[in-house]
Amino acid sequence: MPISDKQKAILAFPYTSYKCLIADGAIRSGKTMFMILSFVRWAMENFNGQWFGICGKTIGSLRRNVLSEVLPKLGRMGAVWKEKRSENLLTLRLLGHENQFYIFGGRDEASQDLIQGITFAGVLLDEVALMPRSFVEQACARCSVAGSRLWFNCNPAGPSHWFYREWILEAEKRNCLRLHFTMEDNPSLTEKIRQRYER
Repeated sequence: MPISDKQKAILAFPYTSYKCLIADGAIRSGKTMFMILSFVRWAMENFNGQWFGICGKTIGSLRRNVLSEVLPKLGRMGAVWKEKRSENLLTLRLLGHENQFYIFGGRDEASQDLIQGITFAGVLLDEVALMPRSFVEQACARCSVAGSRLWFNCNPAGPSHWFYREWILEAEKRNCLRLHFTMEDNPSLTEKIRQRYER
């Protein structure tokens, strides 16, 4: 499948000097799959024996919308994984390295308690605009390993949303690469499908 320039920019993010990536914009714009693939590849290329966080609004939605899509693709890249569903833990081996990925749901204010005390080398927050601010801040604070990075994707509800005001508008100050996606940035969508979504 062809990929767009912004999807290529997600894949290139690990090789830039930015410390975090924000991919925001339209649904069906192809940002989520490229985010998780780039996140995992970066983690496996640069770390061994570290912990990472993959966060969504709920664990169920992460498994359904992200992991079920990405794990077969990683398998084709040579990855081997083992999942402990009771611990929401994915152990992944790829490129001669082994790392652990914890899966978290950021549904409400109490969710921040689940993430306290863990040290991450990186965290990906899928649909970050749907998560409470306290959970997001706690997840970011957990990334204290040298070389750690933050990965966000979202579709903010509006210009008054805290993540839009404090992260997207302040991306440059926070040393973030911000990529704004439209459906035009997903070449896998046919023109008819794109027009249907636009209507």
